[in-house]
Amino acid sequence: MEEIRRQWLETVERYRLSAKRPDDESYWCRRLDTVSADELHAIHSEKLRVAVGYVYEAIPFYRRKFDRIGLEPGDIRSVDDLARIPVTTKQEMMQPEAKGRPAKADYTAVDDETWKERGWQLFATSGSTAEPRVFRYTGFDRAVWSWTNARAMWAMGFRPGRDVALLAFGYGPHVWLWGVHYGLNLMGIPIVSAGGLDSRTRVRFIERYRPTILACTPSYALYLGGLMREMGLDPAQSSVRFLFVAGEPGYGVPATRRRLEELWKAEVAEFYGCTEAAPSAGGYTCAAAMARKQGPAETHLMADTHIWETVDPSTLAPVPAGRRGLSLVTNLCSEASPQLRFLVGDFTTLALDTCDCGRTHPRAIGGFIGRADDMLNIRGVTIFPSAIEDAVRRVPGSGEEFQIVLSRERELDRIKVVVEPRPELASQSHPELARRVESEIVASCELRMEVEVVPHGTLPRTEFKAKRVKDLRAGPY
Repeated sequence: MEEIRRQWLETVERYRLSAKRPDDESYWCRRLDTVSADELHAIHSEKLRVAVGYVYEAIPFYRRKFDRIGLEPGDIRSVDDLARIPVTTKQEMMQPEAKGRPAKADYTAVDDETWKERGWQLFATSGSTAEPRVFRYTGFDRAVWSWTNARAMWAMGFRPGRDVALLAFGYGPHVWLWGVHYGLNLMGIPIVSAGGLDSRTRVRFIERYRPTILACTPSYALYLGGLMREMGLDPAQSSVRFLFVAGEPGYGVPATRRRLEELWKAEVAEFYGCTEAAPSAGGYTCAAAMARKQGPAETHLMADTHIWETVDPSTLAPVPAGRRGLSLVTNLCSEASPQLRFLVGDFTTLALDTCDCGRTHPRAIGGFIGRADDMLNIRGVTIFPSAIEDAVRRVPGSGEEFQIVLSRERELDRIKVVVEPRPELASQSHPELARRVESEIVASCELRMEVEVVPHGTLPRTEFKAKRVKDLRAGPY
């Protein structure tokens, strides 16, 4: 076991180029950020061969999967053999615990002994589409996260000597801001850690310490900007020039992005990933994409550290670039969780051409519009909550919070959208606002929904992922 672990860590480390500092103003790691297709194929093949051997020996979950179908590690000779490895889902990861086995997460390469010797920190999934799963990452993972996140944030335009970051998020057992924190440390960018502070104190911190980067969820950025206005301050006049968001759709929802940019007069950047297989910067927004105000969102997918695919939602067979599918990732940079062909499950379309920024990694065109698990089926029409969000936020008088309520009446599914007015309109009657929101939803989503306007401040606020869907339906479909 220790020999294959050593081989894997040495392979990952060999490709952690420019580990401590950037190459130049444009690229943290020019060679990897602008890697050719042939060299990327060679990197993927070398890493994958070692990763499969390591995963088979170190992760009982994968050893069982391989043995069930008679797949040997030696059968995977290059990235061209990737499709021979079966897809892994969140539901499969939960099965060992469901069958009464000890809850020790045998889907990672960190057992109790390894954790005591090499452990860094425990993280858990958000549980937004399933029960939370626990992952124990090592000090080696922390070093790699710092490096990948620094590369991504360099692409966004964050720079030492100019930027200061305020992290407005309760860190908790969630991966995003822990990795960002260490990446900013590597970059030499000062941090104002605002975890655990109430929102008014965070506003005062923005005024006092003048951060240029505000990191939080999109919903919380909208809420905090509104709170600043209530306190007699203008977020557009603040020091913040980057809104660095993650945890829920934001950059990829056109109306939400516009609201954020108009409220703060700042650029919106985003990270994309998952706790299981892309806890560091799996996907990120570059400065060139941020500068484009027209057309679909574009999210880079870090390719030398991960293999990204899109697959058909029904068959899970790979689909070619340019065709929409579900996101699938293989982690080639982790000691603790080098997952193979893990189904993240967000719909997107991959593009393989070179970005305007010069980076050659694949890009998700349109960003990530929603996970298959989040898709709603109402009276035979499938729709993502992000599509409803875009419609609601297109209406000028609607506030920053909304909720989608699902119910059933006489076996017929019903959907209601609950919205708040903007604070300055709170004293007015709002039948016209309800009518305009309903009209925008019909035009955008091709589905009529009941719209209810409730007083400003009625709906819950959170700094973590907003829970937009409230499902009151009982019994099976």
